[in-house]
Amino acid sequence: MTIKKIFTALAGSAIISTAAAAAPVGLSVSAEADTTVVEMADQLHVRVRVVSSEALENVRLAPMPEPGTEYNGVDILSVSADTLESGQGKQVVDYDFLVQAFDPGMVTLPPFGAVAGTAADTAFSGIVTLKVVPVDVDSLETINPLAPTADARSRWYDYVPSWTPWVLLALALCALAAALIWYFRRRKVTIIEKRTKPVPPYELAIARLNALAEQKLAENGREKAYYTELVDILRQYLEGRFGINAMEMTSPQIIRALRSKEETRLSAEEMKTVLEIADFVKFAKVRPMPDDNTRAFRRAMDFVESTRPAPEPEEGSEGEGKMAEGAEGKTSKK
Repeated sequence: MTIKKIFTALAGSAIISTAAAAAPVGLSVSAEADTTVVEMADQLHVRVRVVSSEALENVRLAPMPEPGTEYNGVDILSVSADTLESGQGKQVVDYDFLVQAFDPGMVTLPPFGAVAGTAADTAFSGIVTLKVVPVDVDSLETINPLAPTADARSRWYDYVPSWTPWVLLALALCALAAALIWYFRRRKVTIIEKRTKPVPPYELAIARLNALAEQKLAENGREKAYYTELVDILRQYLEGRFGINAMEMTSPQIIRALRSKEETRLSAEEMKTVLEIADFVKFAKVRPMPDDNTRAFRRAMDFVESTRPAPEPEEGSEGEGKMAEGAEGKTSKK
């Protein structure tokens, strides 16, 4: 718990003790959370109930935390209010705050205050204390990203105009007519296929690494984008060079696959260092030091260089070698 949060909790307690006598008659506030222990980045509900007499008008929370703002260490995601049926001369309003905490440690929410009309007197609730437990990032296989908010989206064919099928039919008839004309008037044409030679995995990885270094993403504070691109380069290299389906594997699975192959066993530790730093940055939101960025890039480059395939002998040089051997043999016979 930081010093700021400790003083906030003490100030909240002092406000409750000093404002209890000044609270308007017939107005009370209570606050509670679903749980007092929550994991980092998990969501929970904080419910505040305001009970007032029917004689009081315009009863409201003051201040009123708004969605999208931070409230003493937690993020307010949404706010809803529900007015219950009044009975026995009382009115009840329940506020539901959906909150999310990212900083591990003790988080103390100050008392919620309620006022009626233009009165200056305020009724306060008790403080709400939460213990935020950090996520264990050592076991990466059990970490799942937060599910995105589902939006109601239209299907692609909802945007297709009704006249599109007729246009497609007309194009198909035109294409059929052109094909028939070409069939009856065809000539012998020599077609030279231009095939683009695929870039070897090693050369592609080196080119992408050099391009990543020139972008200077880490130097500009974009560490997450930097490590995402770096790991993507290594995953594509492993798939093209060794046939490892790294694009569909987690970091521990990639390390086990490298250690199982004789040609990558010695270089597996270099890859492990890069993947560990990248996972900390992407999942645990850890901001690395500049030395860590340099070391990760160097390890990635060393891994690619150490697993570079041996160059294939050229056909011309092999033929020249055989001719030289034949000439030497004739000379020795003479």
